[in-house]
Amino acid sequence: MSLSIPAPDDRERAYFVIGQWKGGGEVDIWHVAEAPTDPGERADVHEQHQGDADEAFGSVNVVYATSPQDAADRARLEARETSERIHRESAP
Repeated sequence: MSLSIPAPDDRERAYFVIGQWKGGGEVDIWHVAEAPTDPGERADVHEQHQGDADEAFGSVNVVYATSPQDAADRARLEARETSERIHRESAP
């Protein structure tokens, strides 16, 4: 599952949210880490985290937030909203 996050405001920074997205909009978050500001370095670190997450059937998403806790909360909210949207769209 890939989170589509709006552009950050001045107080927000990029965080990697690493975990396992489960059915029904539930998220088991394993780790939140601030992402590097340099795009090349961010891509390299993302790739490293993704390799580790893949081994445990997890994923890594970039979330813009004001703190690690805010990033985790936003990831959970986005997962719930995505699950609800998919459920509505698949209903007869």
